[in-house]
Amino acid sequence: MFSGDPADWIEYDKRQFRQILGRLTGVITGTLDPHLARYPDGEWAQFATAQLTGVRGTLAQLSQ
Repeated sequence: MFSGDPADWIEYDKRQFRQILGRLTGVITGTLDPHLARYPDGEWAQFATAQLTGVRGTLAQLSQ
């Protein structure tokens, strides 16, 4: 249950965004970066990395 204080809601939201950010960063560094290291011209991995890097930036801002 949430308290009646919106500041508590915001802190909860920020924790959720930080958790998602950590998982997404793991996907980028653990999956996509090695893919690009082996196949740097791979169109799909380049596209996925570009899209997820943008999402990562947004989540980083939201978790501040």
